[in-house]
Amino acid sequence: MMKTIQLHGKPVRVELSAAAERALSKRSKTLFAEVQLIFGCMIAKRVWFRGEPVENAVAVNSKLNVWFRPARYAKACSFDDIDNGAEASDYPVVGDRGRFVPDLLSIDYRGGKFVGDFTYSMDEFRAQQAFRDLPN
Repeated sequence: MMKTIQLHGKPVRVELSAAAERALSKRSKTLFAEVQLIFGCMIAKRVWFRGEPVENAVAVNSKLNVWFRPARYAKACSFDDIDNGAEASDYPVVGDRGRFVPDLLSIDYRGGKFVGDFTYSMDEFRAQQAFRDLPN
């Protein structure tokens, strides 16, 4: 399944694998996916899943809501710490938060767990470059 949603004013294509769709259909409650761009001593990206409702999450369908959060981990500076439950805080983004929102969120279900990844495309950059390169 593919669906486009809006996060902070930017379109995001959400792709669910067939396994993820099957797992979602078996849930009695909505799943919430936090798309997290991590700033700090490193820049990293993670997608976290939970069952608790989150304010301002956007519905993909009746079983999946998504939201985006730029974050920092003040007391953690390793992937092991972050992946094992370190506490995140909001990263203060100056200006438009939407410029950090990814273009594509992919969600799968493997080994009894939801897994996710997100990417940023170069489509807009390529289009701008092509426009600049047009002959006068």
